[in-house]
Amino acid sequence: MSIVNVANLRCEYLTNPLGIDQVQPRLSWQLVAARGERGVAQRAYQVLAASTRELLAADKGDLWDSGKVASPHSAHVEYAGRKLASRQQCWWKVRVWGG
Repeated sequence: MSIVNVANLRCEYLTNPLGIDQVQPRLSWQLVAARGERGVAQRAYQVLAASTRELLAADKGDLWDSGKVASPHSAHVEYAGRKLASRQQCWWKVRVWGG
């Protein structure tokens, strides 16, 4: 199994946006091969979204935990968690499985 890392996380094409005007923002990330591997592919992902950095660091997605989703897609993944309030801060990360 390939080890795949992620980089360049974006929300609505922006890195760390201060504000967005979408109810269900689209998330994207890039795959990075570990240990010099080539031709890596994503088999599945899991998105965690949290209301605080601390919750996210503890792998607790209080706003959204997508669970493991079998999909090669890493662009335009729609947020499908709890409704986000105006001016609400949200932190997110993604875990991927390669193959």
